[in-house]
Amino acid sequence: MNIIKDESLIPKKHKEQVPTPPLKDGELAHTLERRHVVMISMGGIIGAGLFVGASASIHATGPAVLLSYVITGLMIFFVMRMLGELVIERPEIGSFLNHIRRGMGHNVTFVLGWGYWLFWISAIAAESIAGGEMLQHYMHIPPEYSFAATMVLGPLLVIAMMLTNLFSVRGYGEFEFWFALIKIVAIAAFIVIGGIALSHFFGFKTGSVSNIWSHHGFFPNGVIAIFTIIPTVLFTVTGSEVATIAAAESDKPAENVAYATRTIIFRIVAFYVVSIAIILSIVPWDQVVPGISPFLMALQAIKIPYASEIMEFTILIAILSCLNSSIYATSRTLFELAEYDDAPRWLIHTTSNGVPKRAIITASVIGIAISIASYISPSHTFSYLLSCAGSIILFVYIAIGLSQINVRKKMQTVNKLPIFQMWLFPYLSWITVLSLAAVIVAMLFNDTSRAQIIITCLILAIIGIIRIFTHKYSKTGEMKHSELK
Repeated sequence: MNIIKDESLIPKKHKEQVPTPPLKDGELAHTLERRHVVMISMGGIIGAGLFVGASASIHATGPAVLLSYVITGLMIFFVMRMLGELVIERPEIGSFLNHIRRGMGHNVTFVLGWGYWLFWISAIAAESIAGGEMLQHYMHIPPEYSFAATMVLGPLLVIAMMLTNLFSVRGYGEFEFWFALIKIVAIAAFIVIGGIALSHFFGFKTGSVSNIWSHHGFFPNGVIAIFTIIPTVLFTVTGSEVATIAAAESDKPAENVAYATRTIIFRIVAFYVVSIAIILSIVPWDQVVPGISPFLMALQAIKIPYASEIMEFTILIAILSCLNSSIYATSRTLFELAEYDDAPRWLIHTTSNGVPKRAIITASVIGIAISIASYISPSHTFSYLLSCAGSIILFVYIAIGLSQINVRKKMQTVNKLPIFQMWLFPYLSWITVLSLAAVIVAMLFNDTSRAQIIITCLILAIIGIIRIFTHKYSKTGEMKHSELK
């Protein structure tokens, strides 16, 4: 008698386990899940720039800063939509750098790839110093030992996050998942508490929504202030593109990127626009002090106990999260550059569980060295030069937009359309690219940002000159580039 077995009825634990083939050297693991990718993209836009940096934007713009965040959020949303179109069409080729390579060519990718690496390596240095100073405060170290303490505690934080990344890509994903969750819970709790306070329930009497427009109007510094502050606001919400790097090491790259790109606009509105609207309702904009967390000021205004300790803990988590992602993004950028002969090929080496160990250690060591050099340099000149690397992200986003335009046009010539499309092509794509270019032009006409954007252009020019002299050594990279077309 033959018995037909229904495989679906057999419990998983009794099914024959198919062994996972071992990873080859130079091959990354694909162990991240959707929850990791989504939280990485969410955590990427929630950093100290929100918890502390928003105070400068509020002070410079007034309540109209809400419009600045909406405009900036739309720009980031459209960039991510264009990037999503590229990644979902060819999820197998890796992160956004290879999609720029596909749409803009090998030379542009060399320049922007190394520029992007510099952007994140400077973030490692900055977060190392900020984290060291915060730990020094927690440990009540006397001021006379502050310099030595920062020089020790900062590098220790980098080493801790380096070990997290070295363990496995899933280890990085798990840490970032919980870091992002803590930040999200903190913002959600702030919104709920602020909303209750503004409703004047439970004895709360501080604050009113009318504070948004009753202190010299909604545009106290003029309508133009909405646009002049956009470069500053833009730098606080960057980082979502790291999700596409992580998606390349996930179980379902295309699906995970699609979900992350569809929901980013709602995250920006919830995290930035709603929370800052509550701050402005509790603390009038002209009472916000640049450099002091507006979240802390709002919590203190409604007399929330331990407000200072809560915000310090949240900011420390934001620093650790950024440090964790900075090491991850920097190491994967080095890895992809090395794959195309744009960086030393020995960086391609991976461990048995698919971790680019050499790239991670290299990024961490350089980050520590730069943080020390930045901290001890006269008048922090070196630190200022590093801050200029932040503008590089503008050029990266423009390249993503131009790559999407070029790739879509090539597809149209063969009567093919992508599965996941940017709307109103090519008009909305060009509007986004030109808006980002307008931010660069605006920075040139702003006294505080002119030097920053000029130095950024010089950095990219130097990288371009290096490319000219190293071009002949990239034969393997040129062949791999031809495979992307």
